[in-house]
Amino acid sequence: MFKSAFARRGLAPVVLSRAVGDTATPTSALIPWNSCGAYMAATLGVATWSYAPFAVFSYVSPLLTIALAYAGFRMLRLPQAGAAPSRSAAGPHELN
Repeated sequence: MFKSAFARRGLAPVVLSRAVGDTATPTSALIPWNSCGAYMAATLGVATWSYAPFAVFSYVSPLLTIALAYAGFRMLRLPQAGAAPSRSAAGPHELN
């Protein structure tokens, strides 16, 4: 769904993967009608809103991801057509 939007902005696919992993995964336990939230509520026998105040990681992770993206930290770019690969677009094995 967001692949083309990230590509239009020149961001590498790994940035999209990290954004989804950092935001959607932790917050899914806070949504009662989501399979994760329903499982947690049924297994623990506790309503979602009962454990929500203690799920600090679920709130902090998306906020930290947004802050780091805004700061440009680890926002890997796609190489430009015809240009030599830059250090920011290189993979981890190519940074030496």
